[in-house]
Amino acid sequence: MLLYNKALDANHSLLRMTSLLISWKTETVESEALRIFDFLIANPAHIEKLSVPRDKFIERKEFKKYRNRYQNFDPKGLFNAMKEMHFIVIERFVEIGVLQLDSDTSKYRVALANIPEGLKTLAESKVNSISSQAINFIISNLTPISIAGSDGLKKITNLMDYKYDVN
Repeated sequence: MLLYNKALDANHSLLRMTSLLISWKTETVESEALRIFDFLIANPAHIEKLSVPRDKFIERKEFKKYRNRYQNFDPKGLFNAMKEMHFIVIERFVEIGVLQLDSDTSKYRVALANIPEGLKTLAESKVNSISSQAINFIISNLTPISIAGSDGLKKITNLMDYKYDVN
């Protein structure tokens, strides 16, 4: 039996990341943050499992409804399986000019004007398979958090090692 997992679909990832970048309207982005956010958009049920104090991000409990008993996976394993696909999508964004590596930092500058019109239309559509609830939660709550550190995205998502990061 074949099973489809949109988390491992490069085209769907391109759509998810485009949707995120359009909604976020940020000028710069780190590839690690983009990868973590893409994972959370593809797997909104994982938002409920964020390792944060009980009173922080109370609305994360709303993501229980995204649980699916047929999608039992190790989150870190799936995130690592998505790594190559993420790099391919980021490389594609660089090729079309949506992301431009900033030579002074390890961040990418975002040029929303370079998103192809067809992709932009599909990403902005209300009838696509992307959780706008997850995107809104990420933009409101997670984008201000740094990647590294004891309270960083790597730690609270438990998707990447963080113990040896330098702040």
